[in-house]
Amino acid sequence: MAKVIICIATCNRPQGLARTLESLAALDTRHEIEVVVGDNDAERQEGLAAVEGIAAAGYRWPLMGMAVARRGIPHVRNALAEAALAREGVTHVAMLDDDETASPRWIDALVEAAEKWRADVVGGAVLREMDSEVDPWAARHPLLQPKSRGQSGPVDLVDSTANVLIAARALKAMGPRPFDERMALTGGSDKQLFTAMKRAGHGFAWSEEAVVTELIPASRVTAKWLLMRGYRVGMTDMIVARTQHGPLRAAAVEAPRIVGGFIMGGLGAVATLDRGKRVERLGRLYRAAGKIAGLAGIHYEEYRKVHGA
Repeated sequence: MAKVIICIATCNRPQGLARTLESLAALDTRHEIEVVVGDNDAERQEGLAAVEGIAAAGYRWPLMGMAVARRGIPHVRNALAEAALAREGVTHVAMLDDDETASPRWIDALVEAAEKWRADVVGGAVLREMDSEVDPWAARHPLLQPKSRGQSGPVDLVDSTANVLIAARALKAMGPRPFDERMALTGGSDKQLFTAMKRAGHGFAWSEEAVVTELIPASRVTAKWLLMRGYRVGMTDMIVARTQHGPLRAAAVEAPRIVGGFIMGGLGAVATLDRGKRVERLGRLYRAAGKIAGLAGIHYEEYRKVHGA
């Protein structure tokens, strides 16, 4: 039996956090579970208030909340990792977001995959649920589709903490603050960590059965948000490449993709009257521009604004 500490970073999303915790209370699991929430809202601390209320009402699992005053996702993740690894007997640390709900067998599916493929890091499928009606052009955009790999098994890399299980010994081996705090509001510190873990020899797997569902607010279903998300992903991917391989090698490897993104994105957008296709193709151009920004050291802080409630 595994002992899994489930970590949730939250900021200004008390309703989403409550849904997440409710889903965890309904887990169908044979493992020992504890839940730790890190609230990154130093002023209102609505997440802490939600945790205290839920705990007082009688929560199924041991539940702890803590404030993380310094703003930024990696600051919260590092605080959560420290708290989780300090738990006696911990074997695994799991992470999901405060806008996600877990399916009943989420944890068991992750642990089973870790054991079957001897993986230090296991990622799982993410379904999407819209909180309001979505225009048809946006509904088919790749960024709003389920995150799936089609089948479970060993993979080269897992790149997100939105649905992940990490072996405690492997996470501890990455040092006391494994998430890169220079990426406080840009995003990408999870991919940075997992890329470093891969270079250190840790193994990865994927579980299609370990399902969580992300609730997407209307503010993220706009052309502007979709384009800027592509820009941000390109930027943070380049930051990760620069960190792991150095700027010259990163530039050499990514140069063909950048050129292709500008050409195919720009020409492709002009060549269609379909709004959905135009936004999708422009996204390639934005992603290429983000890679140039990442190479130049320009940081777009997407996570300065919180979406959803």
